[in-house]
Amino acid sequence: MKALKKFSFILFVSTVVVFISQIAFGWGFWAHPIINKEAVSLLPEPLKAFYLAHVEYVSKHAVDPDLRRAEDKDEGYYHYMDLDRYGKYPNFNVPHTYEEAVKKFGKETVMKNGLVPWRVGWEVDSLSAAMKAHNVPLVLHLSADLGHYVADMHVPLHATENYDGQMTGNIGVHFRWESGIPEHFGKDYSFTGIGNAVYIKHPVEHAFKILDHSYSLLDKVFRADSLAKAGIPKDQLYHVEKNDGRKEYIYSDEYYKRFNKELDGMVEAQMRAATRAVASYWYTAWVDAGKPKFW
Repeated sequence: MKALKKFSFILFVSTVVVFISQIAFGWGFWAHPIINKEAVSLLPEPLKAFYLAHVEYVSKHAVDPDLRRAEDKDEGYYHYMDLDRYGKYPNFNVPHTYEEAVKKFGKETVMKNGLVPWRVGWEVDSLSAAMKAHNVPLVLHLSADLGHYVADMHVPLHATENYDGQMTGNIGVHFRWESGIPEHFGKDYSFTGIGNAVYIKHPVEHAFKILDHSYSLLDKVFRADSLAKAGIPKDQLYHVEKNDGRKEYIYSDEYYKRFNKELDGMVEAQMRAATRAVASYWYTAWVDAGKPKFW
């Protein structure tokens, strides 16, 4: 089932790939906190001062939406949208309002296809309302969550039915792209010079643009994975470990070096774009609230 593949269990690993269908965490437990933390520096004053005072919270709790998947059966639907279930790139036939999509395809189909752009829009509205109400605990909670969903949209594998490469012979690529690569090379990523937060006039429309771009990167992701594996003997490509009865395929450093080279900076670029987008969505909620000093 689609819901199961997206959020069936919480996988506390850093360099492990599990060859099963339930794998779809966005950016992993390393990158999400970094994205939210770096987004704070892109905000204008006085909003920046507020987030700086609470940067530990919005960073630490950036992974909360993933942790909720084990308890909330609907949470998984908020992290992705399978655009290719609505047609072929670049002409996807998905209405850009939730109401129109439900009217056209039915609620169950729309949910299974993923809700992330609408979730982002709903979170912006909720965050803006919390700012107006001067509800600081809720502002922090919603900011951390919003940052997570916005960052997830920048993962190409969150935009496709082929979310784990299972249709193209790239099984396990989801984890290797979003967690394996940044955890191997992220210490050298730069978050300078990516521009400050900007106001987003149409949050949901902008979310669809982000998803469209992420989808456009998929062919390169699958090709890079295939090229990285080519010529490496199986016993040097990965080794297998068992964890609670499951087989875990732990890929070699040589594979990751090749994969990173073939991706040519894609993961870093997407993390940088996600960082600016997170800051911009926070800023947008504040502007929509009338720029209140809610703290």
